[in-house]
Order: sequence, then structure tokens, then C-alpha cells
Amino acid sequence: MEEDNNKFNFKKIISEAITGSIIVIICAIVLGAIFIVVSPNIQYKTKISKTEKNQVDNALSKIEEALVRVYDEYIDEVSFDTLVEGAISGIASSTGDPYTRYMSQEEFDELLVEGDQEYVGIGTHLIYDTDKQGILILGIMPDSPALEAGLKAGDVIYYVEGNRVTLENYKEQVDVIKGEENTSVKLIIARGDELKEFNVTRKKIKENNISYNVLDDNIGYIRIWGFENKTYEQFKDAYDKLRAQNISGLIIDLRNNPGGFVDQALYIANLLVPESNALKLVSRKGVEKVYKTTSNTQIDIPLAIVVNQNSASSSEILSSIIKDSKKGVIVGAKTYGKGIVQTTKKLSFGGALSITTAKYYTESGVEIHKNGIEPNIKVELDEKDKNEFSLPYEKDLQLQKAVEYVKGNT
Repeated sequence: MEEDNNKFNFKKIISEAITGSIIVIICAIVLGAIFIVVSPNIQYKTKISKTEKNQVDNALSKIEEALVRVYDEYIDEVSFDTLVEGAISGIASSTGDPYTRYMSQEEFDELLVEGDQEYVGIGTHLIYDTDKQGILILGIMPDSPALEAGLKAGDVIYYVEGNRVTLENYKEQVDVIKGEENTSVKLIIARGDELKEFNVTRKKIKENNISYNVLDDNIGYIRIWGFENKTYEQFKDAYDKLRAQNISGLIIDLRNNPGGFVDQALYIANLLVPESNALKLVSRKGVEKVYKTTSNTQIDIPLAIVVNQNSASSSEILSSIIKDSKKGVIVGAKTYGKGIVQTTKKLSFGGALSITTAKYYTESGVEIHKNGIEPNIKVELDEKDKNEFSLPYEKDLQLQKAVEYVKGNT
């Protein structure tokens, strides 16, 4: 009798634990103003149809049966929590979307402080590329181990410590790349048609998202490496300091910038463009949300934004707002084409789900995802120079054209 009661309670625990995750997947779509929308508390759809209720009940029954069988019969001891996390992770990954995923509590905590603290790694901006079936290096951070080792934006990581990267395991492989300080990680990458091997020593990385200086002819230059929690503050500090020097024009360099938090891009746009409908977010069911720039201030000197094939997400959003507002021009190559939003919902029992819930459209109606932003002034670099971290000015045709535009409009 005691054994039967334990099994009954066990099944009840399973049912309660996984009900939340299933209902979140099926029912919860919450739109927000940023690329990664973090909600502190899980919220459930309070009314579902009879058909949906039957689907949920049927799904719970199947998952419960699988969990009980594996827990009771698998040859080695495996914890209940491990099985539940695996089930939730599998539900997310079964969408085939690399951005829809389960995060452990530790990963979720890291997300909340991203950009605010040091971490150990090699200093790269990474994204899974479904076409190349590997981890694409979108950008390299300044003064990073990756830069020192010779990695470049555009490299595709196929093997991490001998393990082939796949859609299913790439998040785990990214964690392996981070590792412990002063240890090395072996990567096999593709650069064009050539395979190369790198051993990169991990170090503490302090994310520095902004660098700036004054170019010849008193033209201000700001490089944005990524859109993290503090990017707007860092940008505004650089912008104010450059404006105090009475610069004649401004160039914002977004090349090899993988994006990040869209609210940071919108805050920056607010400094530069007049009030407008800057961006539209559309959910699967056609629900629309319009984001506006609301500031009365706008830039009053010539402005050029430099982009390339590795400018993604928030970089594309900022570029599109500048382009549509006609307060500046876009110079360079067509951008990457990542215009989808992930809503991150904290789960009541720990961890979180990041779910792709909507697509972004520019004010002019362009769907960013898989299309990218076309520059006003198209400038392609030589193939060998496209993914270089930093080109000398005499080879940087894109920056030269941006300077030419600014000088011609002062």
C-alpha cells in the first residue's frame, strides 16, 4: 500500500510540474518592447477552448507516461529534475527555431545581468546559422582572446572540443566555449572553403560595447559592438562628449554587431530622430504593437550609419529607424536579417522559457527577418576584407564612403 501511494504521489508531482511548461508553450504569448523580453512571473492564459484543453490533457498524459517509465526503468539513476528539464528543453527545441529554448535557473540569472559584469570566455558574439549548420561568429570583442588567436567575424564553428555542433546542442557548446579562466578550448572553424583549428585561452571578459573618437575633418565616430543592458548609457556619454567638441558630423559603426536588447536601440534612436512610428511588432495571430520615438530632440548634423552582412537584430532596427526618418543614410552591405522577438518567461518552478513570439517590421513596411536592411549607399568590401575586425582606413571603403557623405553634407 505504501508503494502504491508513493507512485500515486509521484505521478501527481509529475503532472503538476509539467503542466506549467505545457500551458506556457501552448498558451502564453506576451509581446514586449525589447528583443529579449524578461517577465518576472509566469502568466497563464485563463481561457482556452475545449479543443485546446483536450490537446493539453492528451499531451500531459503522453509526457507523464514517458517520464514515469524512464525514471522507474532506466538502468542508471537519473534525477527527476533532470528528466523534467530535459522534457521542457525538448519541447522548445522541437520547434526547430534556435532562439526558442529552455534556460536553467543559472542561465536565466546570467541573462538578467548580461552586460553588467565580467564573465569568462573568448570574447565573441555568436549565433546559430541554420544554413551553414554551425555557430556563426558575428563579431569579435576588442582586446579579446578570440581576436588575439586570429578568429574573425564570419567564421563558422563546426567542432568544439571535438564535438560536432548541431541545432540541438549548440547552446551547450556555447557553454563549453566559455569554460574556466586560463584554460583553453579547441575549435575547428570553416573560413570560406578552408577548415582551420584554433586553441583559444579563456579569459575574463568585460563587455565594452562602445568605442569612439574624432576622425579627420572633425567628424565624430562611435562604434557599437553590441546592445546590452548599459549600451544606451555608454552611447549617450560618448555622444555628449563628441557633441561638446562641436563635431561637424557623426558616423555610427554597426558592422559585426549581433544586436541584443531592442530597447537600447530605441533609446539611442530617440536621441537622433524626431517623433515617429519607428517599429512594428506583429505576432503569429496578427496582433500588432507599434513602437514610437517620442523625443523632441533630433540630430542636426550629417549622420551616416555603417553596416555589413554581420549587422543583426537591434543593429538592423536602429539602422531602419535612421533610414526611414531620413535623418541619416545607411552605408555598406545589406544586413544579416534577424528581426524576430523572443519573450522570456520565468517558470514558477525555476528556469525560464525563451520563445520566439513575433516579427519586426520597419516603419516603411519591410519585414526584417531573413530580408535585412538595404543600405542607401551600397559599398562592398573585397572578399578578403569583409570579416576583418579592423581595417586600415585606406582599405576600409565603407568607412571612406561614410566620411565622404558626411563631409559632402556639412
